[in-house]
Formats: sequence, C-alpha cells, structure tokens
Amino acid sequence: MRILFTVSNWPGHYMCLVPLAWAFRAAGHDVRVACPPQQVQSIAAAGLMPVSVLDAPDSMAAARLAVWVRVINTPPQSGETPLPLHPFTGETLSSVRDFDPGDLGDFWKNAVTAVLRSYDSTVDYAAAWRPDLVVHDLMALEGALVGELNEVPSVYYGPGFIGTIETDPDLNLLAGDPVLCFAKYGVEWSRHKIKYAVDPSPSAAIPPLGDALRIPVRYHPYNGSQDVDPWLLGPVRGKRVCVVWGNSATGVFGKQVPALRHAIESAAQQAAEVVLTAAVSEVEELGTLPPNVRVLRNCPLELILPGCDLLIHHGSANTLMNGIAMGVPQISLALNYDGLLYGRRVDPLGATKTLPGLMAEREAIDQAIGAVLFNRNYRRSAAELSRSVAEEPTAAQVAGLLAKLARTGELTQDDVAALRRADR
Repeated sequence: MRILFTVSNWPGHYMCLVPLAWAFRAAGHDVRVACPPQQVQSIAAAGLMPVSVLDAPDSMAAARLAVWVRVINTPPQSGETPLPLHPFTGETLSSVRDFDPGDLGDFWKNAVTAVLRSYDSTVDYAAAWRPDLVVHDLMALEGALVGELNEVPSVYYGPGFIGTIETDPDLNLLAGDPVLCFAKYGVEWSRHKIKYAVDPSPSAAIPPLGDALRIPVRYHPYNGSQDVDPWLLGPVRGKRVCVVWGNSATGVFGKQVPALRHAIESAAQQAAEVVLTAAVSEVEELGTLPPNVRVLRNCPLELILPGCDLLIHHGSANTLMNGIAMGVPQISLALNYDGLLYGRRVDPLGATKTLPGLMAEREAIDQAIGAVLFNRNYRRSAAELSRSVAEEPTAAQVAGLLAKLARTGELTQDDVAALRRADR
C-alpha cells in the first residue's frame, strides 16, 4: 500500500507524525513524505523518503508579519509590550510604524505564486505515484486536495491542542480556500469537510474537530536525533529544570526576549541544575550563564526530560506534548497567541502553568517556578496526565486502522471504539 504524507515548512507541525510514518513502513507499506525543499534533510534524517514538491512562502517572515498585524490591531495594554521584528529583515523595529505595509505587494504576490505552485506540483506527483492514503499536517493541505482528486481517504494529523476548525479568535485558522487552490481543480472544500483527524491531545483537552471522526493516538516524542551526551546518564543531584527555547521563538520574536533570561536565572537560583537546550546563536546572545546551567544545543527532549522536575518553554504545542507524555510539570512562557490558547485548554488539568512570555516580569516568573517546582500537586497531575496519554492507541495500532480506511474507504466510531478496546 502507498501512503503519502504532506508536511509543511514548520517542523513542529509534522514531527509528531513521524512515528506514524515509521509504523507504516514497519508494516511493509511504501511511505513517501511530500515536503518543501527546506525540510528534506530533517525528513531524511528521520529515516523517511522526502519528495520536495511542496513550496511555501518564508514561514518566519509570515509569522513575523502576523505578529506585526496583531500588534497594530490590538489596543494598548498595561505594561510594556516588546516591539515586533521587521517581518522581512528580522531586525527589531524602533516603532511599529517603521514597517511600511506598502512593501507587502511583492511578498503576497510571491506567497500566492508559491502556494499555487505547491498544490500543482503535489497534484502532479500524486497523479504519477497514485497513493492509497494521504496524511497531512496542520498547514500542508495539499494532501486533502490529493485525496479528493484521487478518490482516496485523506487524514488530518494535529500536533495536539489544534483542531480541524477553530472558532477562537486567538487561533483563527483559514477554514476555506483563500487562494482558490481547490477551486482550480473543481473541488469545493473547507476544513469543515475533514472527515478523519488523528489527535494526540489528552482526552480532557480535546480541541474543536467539527464533524471529523477523532482517532486518538499515543504521543510518541520525536525531536530529531543526535548523539547522547554522557552527562545525561549521570546522577541527578537535587531539583533539575529544563529550559527550552526553540528556533521558532527567536526567529519570530528575536533573541532578546527578557523572559528567557529571567527563567534561566530564576531556575538556577531555585534548582540544583538547569539544562538549557537552544540553538547556538541563542545561547551566545545570553552571555555568561550561572555555573549550574548546562547547555545541550538542540538536544532531543526525550533524552533530557526523564530526569527533570520542571520544563520551561516558549509555548509550542510540540514541546507541551513532550512534557505531557513524559509526566513533567511545565511552565509555558507563551510568546504567541496560540500558546496562550493551549494554556487555557490544558492548565485546568493541573500539570501546567501558562504566563504571557512577552509580558512576564522576573517576579512573576520567580513565583511561577517556586509554585510549580515545589508543589507536589503539579507533579501528581503531570503523572496522571501522562498516564492518560499513554493509555491511547499506539502509532502502530493507528497505522493498522488507517490501512483499513485505505482498503474500505470509510471508518466509523465503532472502529475507533474497537481500537481502544484492543489497546486495553
């Protein structure tokens, strides 16, 4: 059977589905991953076969532009909000008015051209390869069009906490076909028409999925791979805190986010050990660090978290789900609106605490770290949440169910219920 994955230019959206691709391969299926050229290396490093037919506008520029638009359209808040970066250069603006919206003409023209080219190239590839099933991530909707045109099932795979449709104004996904990529092929489509959704979210925090059939899956952490640092195999002396600051955080918000420095210094004062994992450039911007801070550059979280008492991060769904899967209490210094939304969904479960990362001051971070690190209730809730995620069907079991979907063309709630019973 031929399984085609379509993935976007944002690794956090597709790393969660790598274990499912492995499961299909292990079961003997032929798996290809249609992706933008920028993701070929990371997908190949995961042991998967990349096909670089997708295209997209600069994802960092698009994300910075979204931040700029949000700042322009948001009434002034109490406290000092950091200025956004220039959407195209990434330099800090001295005023939001220093970016001229008139400069957007070529950007939008190139963006639309890239998106149209991406859909056309993916359609052409699928016409030649003829997949039996398509799985797409949050932003790579080319897979949904391929499914429609080839009359094969397509499946949405979310990173956790993001549904097929979102009505919350803080996560307003485009529901329709704004560039008319589907309409070009005579297909009327919107996210409301997604029929199947693989979702790793905890059962107590399921996002809006519309009419899609939810297929639960156990979250299997994957964050790339590298050599294991022998230090991680040594004893843990006292409380250990992991601080994560991803490339997307600094790429969109800059390298001078005060909350990161506050979090490192506060954690170093309250814990015996702090492990910081970040890109080389981000670490260099921090200058001299406290002596009990150890830097592991871009180290996979599954190597670090088993020995940690607290995870502090910038609010991504991928990092949040890693902490949940491994039973580690978390503080999310959410930099973007989506991270704040995740916090509203998961914080009531008692294992996480979310602060607005761009506004959080040292005192608030001190208090949050003290509360989460030394309160057993957070540890207990994190363990319970981890157990609930671990009870969901494995990637291998979901791959078997989706293979049935490819054979029969349809799944029902009874099929999902049977999968849950088999897992228990």
